[in-house]
This record gives sequence, structure tokens and C-alpha cells, in this order.
Amino acid sequence: MAPRNASSAHPATSFTPLARVLVATFFGSVSGGAFWSAMFFVSARVHHFSPLRNLVLACVLGAAYTVWAWSAGWLTRGPLGRLAPRTSLLLVLATWAAAAVLPACAPTSELLFWLATLVGTSASAVVWPLVESFMSAGRHGPELRKTIGWFNVTWTPAVAVPLLLMPWVTRLGPLASIWTSALCNGVAMVAVAGFPARPAHHDPERSRQSVGADYRFLRDATRWLLPLAYLMAAVLSPVLPARLLALGVQPDVAPVLASTWMVSRFATLALLAATSFWHGRWSTLLGGGVALGTGMACALLAPTAWLFTLALTLFGAGMAVLYYASLYYGLAVGHAQVDAGGTFEGLVGLGYFLGPALGIAGYQLAGAARGEVATVALAWLFALASLAGPLRAWRRSVAAARARGE
Repeated sequence: MAPRNASSAHPATSFTPLARVLVATFFGSVSGGAFWSAMFFVSARVHHFSPLRNLVLACVLGAAYTVWAWSAGWLTRGPLGRLAPRTSLLLVLATWAAAAVLPACAPTSELLFWLATLVGTSASAVVWPLVESFMSAGRHGPELRKTIGWFNVTWTPAVAVPLLLMPWVTRLGPLASIWTSALCNGVAMVAVAGFPARPAHHDPERSRQSVGADYRFLRDATRWLLPLAYLMAAVLSPVLPARLLALGVQPDVAPVLASTWMVSRFATLALLAATSFWHGRWSTLLGGGVALGTGMACALLAPTAWLFTLALTLFGAGMAVLYYASLYYGLAVGHAQVDAGGTFEGLVGLGYFLGPALGIAGYQLAGAARGEVATVALAWLFALASLAGPLRAWRRSVAAARARGE
């Protein structure tokens, strides 16, 4: 008997209720934010990791996230193929929750800490492709874009919640933030239990009609730009405290200014969700890429705090454009399959891997004193080299348009 997978066409015909998807998304995102931020808190406070060792940890976990996200489709067809996709999603969420409480068994064991972080990260990488398949299956064109918009404005504030709560939660103990992840996964599982057994039927004819002629090429371009965006975010974040200090910003104001790009990302995602002018246009990707690069460059060079804030606003807007476009084109062209979401999440993970990897290289090349400067330089070299990918996709789009007589 052929294994069933999350993109099977015959079982479910109704949409997965959007409200349940958003509840699962919110608590899953709070869980992810708590898990990722707590890992580095615990590694530094409990296991006394140096900044360089934390970069190694981030690099390893980024690689694990990438590999398991790209393997999500294979998992639903292979090892988990005999389970309904809803059951698979519940199982993976439970695995992630178990990993979050695992360090409590031996709080000072570094081996157990590594095991917990690897298992939790790997499980989280499989969760999101499944959620995205349930979310998008059966939805096309404007409806799909609107649904992705709700998804985006749900997860972006959710990942910030643990950062706001951490000062109070950690008073309960250094592992308390990770336990928050397990608790939130439990709430997400309640929402997932109300999903249909499998994603809705994704009609191939409606899918074909809603996919523009350039969508495949636009998707290919975003596959280069999305990891580049996350790489830049990973490289820029450690530099922000020093830049704010150099600009004379008061310590109590600095965290607010440093979070400007996150606020801008949320606002831009909300704007894209409420409009339709941007899809199917190469100018949208160009604008997102220019905003991202200009924002990062100006954030590093701005002579005043208000120019620095404007730069971070541009950077966040660029991140939002590239994220939204990449997810939409990926799911639209990929017919809402788990593989499509897995490829998208794997590209996010690739950015999480490359940022710390360049950080390690920067430290090795220039030492601790100049490591951040070397890392930024390496990131710019990598970004310039990566532009060949989107340019090649654009040229293929132009050639295809000429072949169609346009």
C-alpha cells in the first residue's frame, strides 16, 4: 500500500480552520522564540560557553534546522508515511516539548544540553512545513496571500514575547525559559488536534490558473535572497550594541532603537497582507533587496541616532518583503505541499547557519578584537557573490517572456 503524505489529494476537502492554524502558529512561535533565546542563555550561564562557542552552537543548530526542514517532505512520505499528517504534526510537537524539558533531568550535563537542543531544533524544523501545508492547502491566489498575511502578522509578535518575559521567567531558574517552550507546545497541540486529519485537497487546475507566468522564476530568485536576508540579520544583530554606544544612545533607550527593524518588519508584513500590488513583480524583489542592503550599510555607517533608526527601518522592511514573497511563491508554485514549506524553512535555516559560520570565520581571521568587523566584511562579499542567483533567475524570466512573444 502506498504511504500517505500531507499533500495527498483525496482525503480532506475542507480548509483547515484559519483560527486554529493561527492559534497553533502563535504558541508554536512563542515556543520557538523561548527555545532559541533560552538555549544561548543556558549555554552561557550554566555551561559557561564563550562567545565563540555560542557561535559554534548557533552554527550547528542552524545546520540541523536546514537539514531537517529540507527532509520534512521525505519524513511525511517515508518514516511517518503511515500516519495522518495531523498525527505526524502532533508527534513532532510532542518531541519538541520533550526536548525542552530534557535538560531538567541533569541541569549541569553539557551532553544532555546538546542532545536537547539538537532534538528540539530538528523537531521545530519539521513542525513549520507541516503547519504551512495545512494553512495553504486548498487556498489559491488572493485567498492564499491573505492567509499567509495572517500567518505572518501572527508569528512576528509571538517570537518577541519570550524576550519580554525572560527577565521574570528566569527568576524561577536558568532552565525556566526552555520549560516555557514545552508549555506553549502543549497549547499548540490542543489547536492542532482540531485540524482535519490531513490538509485540504489542492485543486491542480485552480493552482495552475492562480500561478503567474513569472512565479517560478520569482521563487527561484527568493531562494537566494531569503537566506541572504537571514544571514545579514545574524551578522548585524551582534554589532548593534556597539553601534548604539558609539552614537551616544542611553542604555535604557538602546534596546528600543535596536528593535526598530523588528517593528518595521511587522508593519511591512501587515501592509503586504492588506495589499495586492506587490505580487508577480520583479520590482518588489528589487525593492526588498535594495532596502535590506541599504539598511544594513547605513546602520553600520550612520553618524546620528535618527539616521541609524531610519536604516534599521529600511532593513526590517526589506526582510519582510523577501520573507513574504519567498513564502508565497514557494507555496503557490509548490502546490501547498510539505516539500514546498520544507524548502522555504530550510532556506531560513541556511541563513541561521551561514551567519554564525561567517562569525566563526571572522574570529579566526581577525581575532576577538576585530572579529565583528571581519564578519561584516565577509558578509558583504558573500552577499555580492549571491546576487548571481537572482540575476540568473531574472534572465531566464526575460527569455521565457520572449519565447511567449511578450
